[in-house]
Amino acid sequence: MADIGALYGAVGALVGAGLTALGGVYGPLRLHRRKALEQESEKLTLWREAENTRLLLMRVTSRAWLDALDRAVQDLDSGRPTELERFDEETVRLGQEAYRAGVDLRDASFELPRELSTPPRGAGEGDVLAAGARSRLLGHLRESNRLIRAEILRHSAGEGAPEHTVAPEVRASLERTREARVAVNNLLRVRHGELNGDVRGIRE
Repeated sequence: MADIGALYGAVGALVGAGLTALGGVYGPLRLHRRKALEQESEKLTLWREAENTRLLLMRVTSRAWLDALDRAVQDLDSGRPTELERFDEETVRLGQEAYRAGVDLRDASFELPRELSTPPRGAGEGDVLAAGARSRLLGHLRESNRLIRAEILRHSAGEGAPEHTVAPEVRASLERTREARVAVNNLLRVRHGELNGDVRGIRE
């Protein structure tokens, strides 16, 4: 009986040692896995924040450029003098900001950090459509800018007096620009909702 007891004791000791060894191996593995998941979650959060910022910048910069063009037309309508140099300085700056925002969104949108294994819902969907809409908006802004600049020169030469009328093509171009911006904003709103699980998306 003593021998059997000793045998059971030896087996128990071996099992205990084995379990201890397994715990020493799998414990750190579980800890490593948990830390890896936490790091992936943090990277995904940072990526979403950066993407949200790019979406917002596209909306804000295009709005600022369009507002500047609207103000210039309002000044022409009311007969207020519009300095071409000031107009150029403002619209060149705003145009560069809008183009930079568009390029940043084009280059970075829908691209996850390589370390992330699971993309968020919606990543990569509709990118071609969104890129086309952004391109059309920037093109309309550029064309409206060109037409309004020519109109400022025309009015400066007295060709718009005394009625201070603005050429119909200028107003038509601005209307096309507004429509293009609405289309882009709708896409940005959808994208924002996909990123954040909010169907309402970003506000106008």
